[in-house]
Amino acid sequence: MDAVRLKGVRTHNLKNIACVIPHYRLTVVTGVSGSGKSSLAFDTLYAEGQRRYTESLSTYARQFLDRLPRPPIDVINHVPPAIALRQKNEVSNARSTVGTVTEIDDHLHLIYTHVGVTYCPTCEIPVGRDNPAEVVDTLLQELEEGARVILVARVAPEEASQRALLLEHLVGQGYRRLYIEGQTLDVTESGVESLLDMESFPVVVDRLALRHDDRMRIAEAVEAAMGLGRGRVEVYEHRSEQPPRIFDQAFRCNSCGLDLMEPQPALFSFNSSVGACPTCTGFGKTMGVDYAKVIPNPRVTLEEGAVACFQTPKYRTQHKKLLGACRDAGIPIDIPYGDLVEEHKQYIRYGGKGYPGLAKFFKSLHQKQHRTDVRIMLARYRGYDLCEDCQGTRLHPNARNVRFAGRLISDFWEMRIEQALAFFDVLELEPSVRARIAPLLDEITHRLLYLHEVGLGYLEMGRQSRTLSGGEMQRIHLTSSLGRALTDTLYVLDEPTAGLHARDSQKLLEVLRGLRDLGNTVVVVEHDPEIIEGADHVLELGPVGGEGGGALTYQGPLSGFDLEARVDFSECEAMAARVEGPPPGQVRIVGARHHNLKDISVAIPHERITAVTGVSGSGKSTLMEDVLFNGWRRMRGQGGVEAGHFEALEGLEGFADVEMMDQSAIGRSSRSNAMSYTKAYDDIRKIFSGTQDARRAGLTMGDFSFNTSGGRCEVCEGTGTVTVELHFMADVEVPCDECGGKRFGPRVLGVRYRGKTIDEVFELTVDEAVTFFEGHAALLRKLKPLQEVGLGYLRLGQTTATYSGGEAQRLKLATYIADGRKRGETEPVLFIFDEPTVGLHLKDVSVLLVALRKLVELGHTVIAVEHNTDFIARCDHVVDLGPEAGPGGGQVVAAGSPQEVAGVAASVTGRYLRELLEARARRAS
Repeated sequence: MDAVRLKGVRTHNLKNIACVIPHYRLTVVTGVSGSGKSSLAFDTLYAEGQRRYTESLSTYARQFLDRLPRPPIDVINHVPPAIALRQKNEVSNARSTVGTVTEIDDHLHLIYTHVGVTYCPTCEIPVGRDNPAEVVDTLLQELEEGARVILVARVAPEEASQRALLLEHLVGQGYRRLYIEGQTLDVTESGVESLLDMESFPVVVDRLALRHDDRMRIAEAVEAAMGLGRGRVEVYEHRSEQPPRIFDQAFRCNSCGLDLMEPQPALFSFNSSVGACPTCTGFGKTMGVDYAKVIPNPRVTLEEGAVACFQTPKYRTQHKKLLGACRDAGIPIDIPYGDLVEEHKQYIRYGGKGYPGLAKFFKSLHQKQHRTDVRIMLARYRGYDLCEDCQGTRLHPNARNVRFAGRLISDFWEMRIEQALAFFDVLELEPSVRARIAPLLDEITHRLLYLHEVGLGYLEMGRQSRTLSGGEMQRIHLTSSLGRALTDTLYVLDEPTAGLHARDSQKLLEVLRGLRDLGNTVVVVEHDPEIIEGADHVLELGPVGGEGGGALTYQGPLSGFDLEARVDFSECEAMAARVEGPPPGQVRIVGARHHNLKDISVAIPHERITAVTGVSGSGKSTLMEDVLFNGWRRMRGQGGVEAGHFEALEGLEGFADVEMMDQSAIGRSSRSNAMSYTKAYDDIRKIFSGTQDARRAGLTMGDFSFNTSGGRCEVCEGTGTVTVELHFMADVEVPCDECGGKRFGPRVLGVRYRGKTIDEVFELTVDEAVTFFEGHAALLRKLKPLQEVGLGYLRLGQTTATYSGGEAQRLKLATYIADGRKRGETEPVLFIFDEPTVGLHLKDVSVLLVALRKLVELGHTVIAVEHNTDFIARCDHVVDLGPEAGPGGGQVVAAGSPQEVAGVAASVTGRYLRELLEARARRAS
């Protein structure tokens, strides 16, 4: 009972292995790509934990779930309920943020509901409900003992014609006096007629002296006044010119009488119809004009044409009007637009005396949208403007009236996690207030602390989840799991260090240990040496990927595991040594100042491998994707591109294209696989359709496609699975009963080439397929690059939707290697890779470096945003950003060769490079 025990595991390429995973320990599963790590951790261990949980579900649900294939295993004992935290960000909802995913927002909603103070937007005074007991306490505290007061209730008729009847009714009830301009007036003496022009009657309910021993008498008078005045009472001091103290049982301003909404959790959620801004429906932005497109380069003067939309022949007159208005208004037109004072920028945008402004110009265009040229013009400059009503806070006006510790809830969403943590650490509250929300504050602080410890302190609370990387999203889910404090649970994680700088790996290890110490069993698929060294138990699979892997090469404590096993980098180092002389040119990014970038300039050599490094949040992705890649796309005239701010991009003229090789999924379709992506499937269908079996059956190339009718199975339409809809549960995909998951009909499955049917070819790995299809040069030209990037273990029919981010990225890389085998066959391309080593063992890193070197030898240029120290040390050039994350980053800390960066004391990356290079020198000696 002290461990999960597995025997005879045969999932995918696993070779009938037996292993033990101790309970309440941190176990690392490591090995080269394709060795079977995920097959063991996710497809066996997690899948069986989930399957056993489903046995507790209803009979109706189980009748479908029983059709799911069980992991091929002889024995598996003592499996706890399982949770998988995968290295994928599948969130696409714009309403999901860091705060909502971690449930910190839910706790903030409760804090603002229970102790938030609502302020009147007009009077800026606190608003709340008053009850008689609180009114008595306030009066006795604020006024002297024995002070004489007059309690007045304002009574108004529903209609003006009823005023006389109302006065008669009040007199009949014993209320004969009104309090007008500091004087008490008897209604019976002054006459009713003289009072009929008053909108409301200030009725004197009682006059009394305030004494502590007469609380009951005062409370009864206050209660009577509130009853008569519909919950509202005015308290005047006798013979005083001070304004009255106003108390109200309703939730409204005591000064101006404005009714406000009482705080409730839904009021502070932009995902609720109660709390969302009615104008932008909780998105914070509305469709409008993107002024970054209207004025794309702030370094250009107004005279030179900073306003891009006025530079066409049709709108040149608008340009002349703008210059004339600016001269009249004293706005300089010969200095860069970005150097103008804010007042002058507002004049250009919104207009002023003698000029309507750019905003009105575009508003006038909206009225002419029936014209094609106007629609094209608007589309060119369309963007999302900050919502004018909520100013991007996303919240209903009532929610923007509530403050806690002097802040609106939207103020927390603008904070970085590290800022929010510092705020709550020094937060001072009244003891009674802190006692009411102490559990909420503790929970928020714990979650913020965990987020900071896993290296995410640079993220803003309001950051959209869909903009996060897979590694960032996984660490956020890890934090949520810690917050829920589950015990006796099996957690299976997929490379939680993805996208994490070496500096933060130790912090992540402590978080994983915290999850273990709660009483959970933690299994991590990982390559990072620091995480492996901190594990309680290690499983290594190998010795290679694909069919040659799947064996258990080590099992036991860390003490018996050899971390210093040699990895052969000799081939990529030999290729690097062949690079001679200076680079033929360079790409220069000048004046990058997007997000946290501080007006930096960076040079990247042509036909070299450059690593862009720095701690998480230092500005690497902003520089490479937002500035360089999107800037290139905008220069090429691509519409709808949100580019970062920069002064110039130089040295891109010789490139045919700039390719962003990120880790986004190639496609979520079950019909996409490595064959179809590399176009190798066309050759395979041609081979099968040319066999004697196919000709006898009258089959053509089209019949061997599972995307079109003909030879495919029409029950599952060529997918091999059918979807079963379950009530109150997610849909379940089960193998097709008609074709058994083989995708094709009997006629096609009867055709064999070299003894294999088309569905059996789908089950071949790339390595096996290269041998099987020997002699077919065109097909091998498309398959061999997959081997060169370390993807030889992939099965041809495996859907790309199941690929990891690193596998998807390397598949894209393989297609480019296949396109040009010799220098000069294709025009140079600038490749930008986002964390290409994610999911790679050190042996795989060496294979990747060789593939990238081949790209460089073909005349291409490679940039890699990277954290892996072994990879960085073998690049030609390094640009290190930092020194910290968020506002503390965005600067070039070091630039040069890996050896030069290692010598810069201020570089965090340089410190780890120095340690690695020194260790290599010791091993060499």
